[in-house]
Amino acid sequence: MNRDHQGRQNKPLENLKQELSKIEISQLTEKEIFHPEGYAKRVVEKIDITAVQLRKVFQEFKAIVDGLENGDKIEKAKAKLYKLYAILEYQAKRGVLDENFKEIMFMLFDKVEKSGSKEAFEKVYDLLMAMVAYSKKS
Repeated sequence: MNRDHQGRQNKPLENLKQELSKIEISQLTEKEIFHPEGYAKRVVEKIDITAVQLRKVFQEFKAIVDGLENGDKIEKAKAKLYKLYAILEYQAKRGVLDENFKEIMFMLFDKVEKSGSKEAFEKVYDLLMAMVAYSKKS
């Protein structure tokens, strides 16, 4: 978390985009994902998305990861990922999904696709899971 900690504090979406453009998704650490000052919490604080909407995206992505755990090949997981791109685009165009959230998801999905590794799918799964956890409003 010592990667420009103060700068990321105020602009989590922009900084997450910048960070993701520079690294492989598998390089995100658990601390950067799960910590209360990590990406997940700061992103959900800044995006306009309900916990229900976020859980729907998480469940769709979880189904892809579960498929990999149950023997699906990476190519099959990628095919399912392509469908998720379309779902998010449709929801954003209808105005029911925050455009910033869609852009973050597209960037993450692009990283997963380029990596083509099970580990990359798992890192995005972890990030989405943490976002769901932090999306609960007190």
